[in-house]
Amino acid sequence: MPLEPDAKALEGLASEARQQGYRFMDRLIQDARTNKNRFTGDGERFLGVFLDGKLVGCGGINRDPFTTEPVGRLRRLFVSSSCRRNGVATRLVRELLRQSAAHFPTVRLRAADNGASDFFLRLGFSRINDDQATHSIKIQSQFAGI
Repeated sequence: MPLEPDAKALEGLASEARQQGYRFMDRLIQDARTNKNRFTGDGERFLGVFLDGKLVGCGGINRDPFTTEPVGRLRRLFVSSSCRRNGVATRLVRELLRQSAAHFPTVRLRAADNGASDFFLRLGFSRINDDQATHSIKIQSQFAGI
């Protein structure tokens, strides 16, 4: 479901991410609070996944700031460790891609580690050789008419 990128519910996920050595959730919240990034541009989305009323995952797509082409960038994807490997991240990424397909024919990202890289490869992303991204997927044709 749509989620504000500075929602109070994100603080628990940010704390868990921080404990795992990831600071990008803190940047997400800070960027939203300072209006640096609120995921409000054309085709941009920020979604949360709730189970039993608790936020267990989030992620978004922005216009990729590293290219002038109409390319999306998957950002700030995080799922609570208690909900990993049960399809939450897969459903979240697919929904983000589906909702953004009309605006971005391609989506890129930077995988944080080998586990993330393997996950994105399983979803159909390809590794790319680019200074600003590690993976890419062409999505427009996959979600046309949805």
